Amino acid sequence: MFNIAQYLEKFKNLGGTEKGLKEALVFAVKKVVGVDIESRNITLKDGEAIIKVSPIIKNTIYIKKNQIMKEVEEKIGRGVGGIR
Repeated sequence: MFNIAQYLEKFKNLGGTEKGLKEALVFAVKKVVGVDIESRNITLKDGEAIIKVSPIIKNTIYIKKNQIMKEVEEKIGRGVGGIR
């Protein structure tokens, strides 16, 4: 018999694309830190997000990285291995 819950499970991780992950990071940084960053300044490598911004913003992001990673996981259902 057809189970709708199993079918919908396939769509749970649609935000797992690189673009979706970058947009989730931009949203999370804006929400937690209050700073707008552009998705083109984010590089995803080996499960980690490398953010290229000024050192002051980077330090603030690093201090609040656990909150940012939690926001990303809540938004798309999967997280980032780390933020550098």
